[in-house]
Amino acid sequence: MRQDELRRMLEARGLAPLSRYGQNFLVDPALLSVVAADAGVVPGERVLEVGSGAGALTAELLAAGARVLAVEVDRGLAAWLRERFAAELDEGRLRLVEGDALAAGERFHPEVEAWWSQGAAPRLVSNLPYGISGPFLGRLPGRPLAGACLLLQREMAQRAAAGPGGPDYGPLSVRLRLAFELRLGRHAPPQVFWPRPEVHSIFLHLRPCPDAASPAEDRVLAAWLRAAFTQRRKRALARLPPEAAAALQAQGVAAGARPQEIAPDTWLAAVRAAKMICSHPDDPI
Repeated sequence: MRQDELRRMLEARGLAPLSRYGQNFLVDPALLSVVAADAGVVPGERVLEVGSGAGALTAELLAAGARVLAVEVDRGLAAWLRERFAAELDEGRLRLVEGDALAAGERFHPEVEAWWSQGAAPRLVSNLPYGISGPFLGRLPGRPLAGACLLLQREMAQRAAAGPGGPDYGPLSVRLRLAFELRLGRHAPPQVFWPRPEVHSIFLHLRPCPDAASPAEDRVLAAWLRAAFTQRRKRALARLPPEAAAALQAQGVAAGARPQEIAPDTWLAAVRAAKMICSHPDDPI
């Protein structure tokens, strides 16, 4: 749907883009037409789309043969999606969740959580609202996932994909790198959106790692990283539990090392080594 068509549709229903929901609709037909292919969507695949908006990307995913779970918090837009995709909803090719995609406790909306566990690992394809992108990404490690293609604010994507030593490298990038192979894809300038944001965007592609951290390992890792990165300029080991500091030193980490200097694989090796020295494999670290 082009910008003029989208504007007329919204005005006819008394709707308008809402900044509180981070609504910047993707309106470039050429870009929309390649997203499903770039994401690797195959017919019959389960796809989660968060922030479906007016349904432009939803239509492309359905055209690619995906079975889509669409999540939209805006009540007016959710009503429009039900109208626009009435046939697909009746056929079961589309399911719509009206509400916030994120729930407390690092979880998703209950309907999303239930859907996630009811079949094969899903693929994520979304033009994510900027305001939820960090918390959304932080909920992905440890979950079964076929892959993801997420349109993010450029700075957020760079932070997520950052490597050791840089200013953007932090707890999120460590955890994501231990769960997925990350790749930055197509650039999306402001003019492909309506309303135009003041920032540039880029697609972040995720592919599951073969030796990813387990959910239990990721929980331990997240706690260690929160402690270590509290003050980036201070020594990492000084703020960690003794067993965590000892495990990192056993991996060759110097006592004065800063957290941003420690590679993801070293963090994971330390978590796994610490688990091995517990009195029981299932004991908390």
